[in-house]
This record gives sequence, C-alpha cells and structure tokens, in this order.
Amino acid sequence: MRSKRRSMDKKATLPQETLTDILSRLPIKSLTRFESVSKPFSALINSPDFISAHLRRSSRHFTFFIRHFHNPSGSNFSFSLTNNQPFDVEIPLLGSLIRFPKIVGSSNGLVCLDISSCYARGFVLWNIARKQYSCLPSPIISDSRGPFWMVSTGFGFDREKSDYKVVRIVGFACEKGESPVVMVEVFSWRTGCWKVIDGRAIGACVIHEGQNGVVINGGLHWLGNSAGKSGGIQKFILSFDLNTEEFRKIPTPEFSAGVCVKIMGFKGLLALAYYPSKGLVGRPAATDRVEICVWDDYGGADGKYWTKLNSLQLNALGYPVGVTNETGLIMRKLDGQFTQFFLCDPSNQNYRRLHICEATYSCDIHSYVESLVPVSAGHDHRVIEEEVLSEV
Repeated sequence: MRSKRRSMDKKATLPQETLTDILSRLPIKSLTRFESVSKPFSALINSPDFISAHLRRSSRHFTFFIRHFHNPSGSNFSFSLTNNQPFDVEIPLLGSLIRFPKIVGSSNGLVCLDISSCYARGFVLWNIARKQYSCLPSPIISDSRGPFWMVSTGFGFDREKSDYKVVRIVGFACEKGESPVVMVEVFSWRTGCWKVIDGRAIGACVIHEGQNGVVINGGLHWLGNSAGKSGGIQKFILSFDLNTEEFRKIPTPEFSAGVCVKIMGFKGLLALAYYPSKGLVGRPAATDRVEICVWDDYGGADGKYWTKLNSLQLNALGYPVGVTNETGLIMRKLDGQFTQFFLCDPSNQNYRRLHICEATYSCDIHSYVESLVPVSAGHDHRVIEEEVLSEV
C-alpha cells in the first residue's frame, strides 16, 4: 500500500519549471499561504530566481502608491495604494514617528521612507505586499563638522549588482561668498551598510530643496545649480550612476523666467517637462503649455542634445505631478475646489482620467508593483502583525 502511495506521489509531482511558472502567476497573498504550509514551497518562493520570475510578471501590472495631504502643513496625511480600487495603507512605526514620513522612492516593490524630523537622518525600507519593513542603520555624515544646509536623497536599483541603494547628499552651511561643502553617502541593501563616497564631481552646487532623485536608465537625477564664488549661476541636472557610483552634470536647455522644470523618464530617456510657475502673481506666463524635451547623450542629427518631443495645453490637463511606467505623465488640474488627475502620453497626447487621489490639499504619487523582494538582503526584517491593507 505504501509503495503504491509513493508511486502515486511521484506521478503527481510537477516539474520544477512548471511549478515555478504556476506559482509566479499568483498574488503575494496566495503565496504567503503556501509559505506557511510547506517548507519546500517556502524555500522556492524565497529563492532569488523565483523572486525575479514573479517580479517580471507583476511589473506588467503597476499601481499607484500615494501620500495624501489633507492640510497645508502635512500633519494630516494618509497613504493609499490605488488603481481602480483604493486601499488605505497603515505605515510601519506610525506611533513613534515625529513627523509624517516622506517617500524617497519606490523600486521593484520596495518603498523607501524618510522617517526623520529633518535632514534625512532615518530611513525605512518597506515591502507593503509582504507586510515587512526594515529600519536602516543611521547615516554616517553628521553635523559634527558644521550645520547642515540642505539634504537631498534618492532610492534606486543597481541592475549590475542586483542591489538597492539609498543616496544621501548633504550640503553644509557656509558664510556668504564661500563655496558650500557637499558630502555624499550611499546605503547598500546587499551589504546593509552606509559608506561615504567621493563627491568632488558635484563641486559647489545647490540641489533644489525638497527634491528626491528621479530614477532613469540606471541613474538618479536631481535639478541643481552652481553656487559659491564662481561667477553666474549655471543650471544643470546632477546625475548619479547607481552602478559605478559616479556623478556627472548634464546641462539643461535655456528657460525663460517664471518657468518650472520637472525631471521625468520617458521610454528609457531622460526628459524634462517645463511649464509656467503657478506662484508668480502679476507676471505674464511665459507659456500656456507644458513642453516636453528629451536628452540624447550622442546628440541628434542637428547636433543638439535636447530635442523637443511635444507640448500639452495647460488649460485642458493642468500641471505635471509625476510619471508612471516611464510612458505616462500624471497631470493635476484644479477645478474650483475639486482636483482632477489625468494620465497623458506626451508622444501622442492621448489621455484618460485617473481616479487616484481625493486629497483636499495635495498628494505625492509614485508607481508601485507587488513583489517578493525582501526588505534586507540578509532577511533581517520585521513582519507587521496587523492587516495593513483594508478596502476603502
């Protein structure tokens, strides 16, 4: 009888490739159940090859991760995941947070939060789908050498090393006429450590306050300008290669006064959206359109590195607030007391209404995909015991 049962079990066993293919199609919630009932399934689901296979499938179905602001100070806030059906998301460590957390970035299902009161002194990596989070060690660069002036951050994935990295750029305060000192450190998900890197290529510069780096084609990008004793102010894009950990400066096109600039990725290319500032009162707008241009490292047929892609009518769609999946521009339009959002393809100007945010004041929008990526390479993480997703 036992031999017959063993024979039946052997016949019922699926090939590893078939089993992987079947399981990789399942949502995280179902896979979590398999983990708890079978050690072989748990080992498979947590293997790097399976995590990558599952991610390749889930990446086709992104959603939006949103921080909603319900008042001007941001003290009344909430988080949600939404596509067609919104879900409220409870934040890890919420009770111990001094202020509302800031979204540094989202990559392959990992969300990086800045949970410090100021100057990006504390970070958390969070996998919402797996209900896991990991508090990162404290950064190395402190104000012991002098008071901080501005701190900029970024979060992205190093494809060459299969590593997730947090970048922290610290500008120290200086006397009038002096050049500011800038230092840089990088946290590696794979090693679990911070390290200070050579930031001399940045030079004396200011990264515009409040920016997080935008990930495009393996690099983080910030808007900046020269500062200090050098004559004149030069505007540029500061680019950081997540693999080589080297900086370079990319010149921006010339812009007229009263124009806002937003970095975005478009089909793997570095792009800029520029549009009239909403805050200039009594000054005529430089344009009533959102202009889109893309960067070509090798220069186009006319020798120019920036090529105008298209323009969108501001009155019809509003102002750009984000980019999704590197193909769509998220537009925010104020209509009296109501806010509307649209997803627009700049290449053909097709657009559709998005029902993603009902914040009464403002919101911060990021693309998000479910994944099995652990919050630490050594799997040293905490599991959020309570249910963190609830349907609204």
